[in-house]
Amino acid sequence: MARVWLTKNMKVAAGALSGSQSSTLEHAELRTRGTRTHEKRAIYIGGVRFDVINRRQALECMTGFVEQGGSHLVCTPNVDHIVQCELDPAFRETINRSSLSVADGMGVVYTSRLIGRPLPENVGGRLLLLDFCRVAAKEGYRIFLLGGEPGIPETAAQALTATFPGLQIAGTFAPPVGFELSGDASEECVEAVRVAKPQALFVAFGAPKQEKWLSKNLTRINVPVSMGVGYAFDLLAGKFPLPPKWMTAVGLEWAFRLWHDPKRLAKRYLWRDFRFLPIVVSETLRQRRRFKAGASE
Repeated sequence: MARVWLTKNMKVAAGALSGSQSSTLEHAELRTRGTRTHEKRAIYIGGVRFDVINRRQALECMTGFVEQGGSHLVCTPNVDHIVQCELDPAFRETINRSSLSVADGMGVVYTSRLIGRPLPENVGGRLLLLDFCRVAAKEGYRIFLLGGEPGIPETAAQALTATFPGLQIAGTFAPPVGFELSGDASEECVEAVRVAKPQALFVAFGAPKQEKWLSKNLTRINVPVSMGVGYAFDLLAGKFPLPPKWMTAVGLEWAFRLWHDPKRLAKRYLWRDFRFLPIVVSETLRQRRRFKAGASE
C-alpha cells in the first residue's frame, strides 16, 4: 500500500462548490467570472476553453480560491488535450466547466495568435505549481501531492520543500496502478486528502484521468485549489531531466521529452498530436470567415 504522509493540526476553509462556467463548442470569445472583483476573458480552440490571463493573474486566481474557500478545479490544457477532447466530449466538458483553464505549452499560444485571439503567454501546469508553492511557503498554505509511482510524490515533496523553505506538505499518496477501476482504491485517495485538509491538491495521474477524477470528487475532497500536473512529480523527483528553459520558452519541450522517453511518448507526439493540424486549419478558416462577415457589415 502506498505510503501516506500527513501533518497534524490543519484547518481548511469550507464552502460550496463555485459556480462553473457554461461551455460551448464554438470558437468564440466571452467573459467568465473570475476571482475577487474582476472578470476574465476566455477563448475556445477546438472547443476547449482558455482563459486569457498570464501566469501572474493565474496565480492570483488560485490564491483567491484559497481565500474564498470551497472547491475549485484548475485545468491546464495543452495541444494533446485538445486532440483528446475531439474524441472525448466528457474530457472537454470537464475542462470547460473548471474554475480556471490556462494554456500549457507554446503550441496553444502560437495557435491563439494565428487565429487572432492571442493568449498572453504559456502558463503551464508545472510552472504554475512552482509559482503556487512559492506563495504557499510564504502564506502558510499546505499542499498535497497525489499520484505517481511509489516514492515519487515523497521525493517530489522533498525537492519542493528544499526549493521553498517553509512550504508545508499536508500529505503525499501514490495509489496503485489501475486504482480508478476499484471503488475502494479511489475512495482511499479521497479519504487521504480529506483527512489531510490541504489548501491545494496537485494530482499526477496523467490526462484525462486526473481531470476527470478531480471533477468527480471535487466537492467530496473539499480543497480550495485542485489541479492536474501530469509528469511534474517525475521531474521534481529527478526521474527525468528538466527541459532547458529556452526549449520551454520556444515550444520545444515536447522534443526534449520525446528524446528522453521515446517508448512512451512516440505515439503521442509523432502520431496522435498531428491531428491538431486540422484543428488549427479549421479555426483559422473560421476566424477569417468571421472577419470577412464583420467587414461586410
